[in-house]
Amino acid sequence: MNGTSSVLFIIAATATLTALIAFGAIPRIVQERTLIGHTQARLTQAPPVSVVPVRSSPAIEEFVLPGTTQSIQDAPVYARVNGYLRTRYVDIGDIVHTGQVMAEIDTPELDKQVQAAASAVEQAEANLDNTREALNKAEADKRTAAANVSKATTDLQFYAVQVERYKELSGQGAVSLEQRDSKMQEKNAGIANLDAARSAEKSAQAAVQSARAAVHVAQAAMDSAQAQHDQYEATRSFKTVRALFNGVVTRRIVDAGALITAGSNTSNTILFQLGRTDIMRIFVYLPEQYVPAVHVGDTALLQLQSYPGKEFTGKVARIAGGLDPDSKTLQVEIQISNHDRKLLPGMYAQVYFQSPSGIRLPLVPAAAIQTRVDGCFIYTVDGSNRVHIHKVNLGRDLGGKVEISRGISLGTQVIVNPSDDIQDGLKVNPILAAHEEAASGTGRGH
Repeated sequence: MNGTSSVLFIIAATATLTALIAFGAIPRIVQERTLIGHTQARLTQAPPVSVVPVRSSPAIEEFVLPGTTQSIQDAPVYARVNGYLRTRYVDIGDIVHTGQVMAEIDTPELDKQVQAAASAVEQAEANLDNTREALNKAEADKRTAAANVSKATTDLQFYAVQVERYKELSGQGAVSLEQRDSKMQEKNAGIANLDAARSAEKSAQAAVQSARAAVHVAQAAMDSAQAQHDQYEATRSFKTVRALFNGVVTRRIVDAGALITAGSNTSNTILFQLGRTDIMRIFVYLPEQYVPAVHVGDTALLQLQSYPGKEFTGKVARIAGGLDPDSKTLQVEIQISNHDRKLLPGMYAQVYFQSPSGIRLPLVPAAAIQTRVDGCFIYTVDGSNRVHIHKVNLGRDLGGKVEISRGISLGTQVIVNPSDDIQDGLKVNPILAAHEEAASGTGRGH
């Protein structure tokens, strides 16, 4: 009994072990066969590829460039005088007009300078009046001296005639020698009087010249004092801060009571930022390839994130005279009417230009181009669904699409984003791309 039981136990254990091995091996065998079957199917089936047809570049070419809206005129408002801000009349968002008072600055030191200058003007004016009176007196003295010279000259002429007459009469014995000598003394006295009168006239002339010089000096002092006063007064007028042009307050930095320092250097704070926003401008930088397509007066369409689905129309107002030497781009200024003030400075804009295409070349997605050391290549699919590799020459990059100047023809099916295992001559299953846009080349939805 014991021997038979042992034999039966061994047989049962062996059967159980065999069953366990069989049940564990069978699934692995099935998995291996399934994997082999899938691999063979992949090797025998054509892999799917995404393709698009090569089409011509559009007759009306549209390209987009980024830009930022700016006020047509923008200026920071600085103080022209030192002091304390007494009153502020405007705040951010307020619309102001040319000459409108925006703030008042208290300037006690400048006020005292104006008063001192006014006193200096009064003193200089009084001094000028005194010198003018002195000149008038000197000119009167000069006229009196001239009259004295004229009288002395007339008297001397009379004395000379009398002397000649008495000489003749004394020779005839009609008058005495004493009378003749008396007339000669009168003539000599007349000569002395004339000399004295002439000397007095010269002195009077010198006094007039001196008085005139004093008047000129006093007038110059008066003019200087008046100019100093006018300068202080003109400077004090800047205590009233006025708007330089029609616009809107985009920034307000100070409040009443703030210490104000004149000037516009970096250490001085601006009072306000003023922008004219009834017309906005957008600067874009045109790549060299698009330079011939844009002209002054051309229309440009703008889309802004703040107004999705809405287009704004602007005009090319100015074009720079040369390309930037570093970026090789051309600065273009676009202006757009903004009387409703919907557009604000600093908004990001997409600017679209349109121009007729001069040469229409084959156009392919940029994702279809494979770049290697020996050039650029495109994978195509023929009518038998076989892959062919073509070396191509590239034209312009239109943003997501690239022109092909040589190496491909219109209507050819090109593979987009080909995988590394796609080889020349491989049979594939071409599938048209879901969002094929080879004919448009634009970023706007129409």
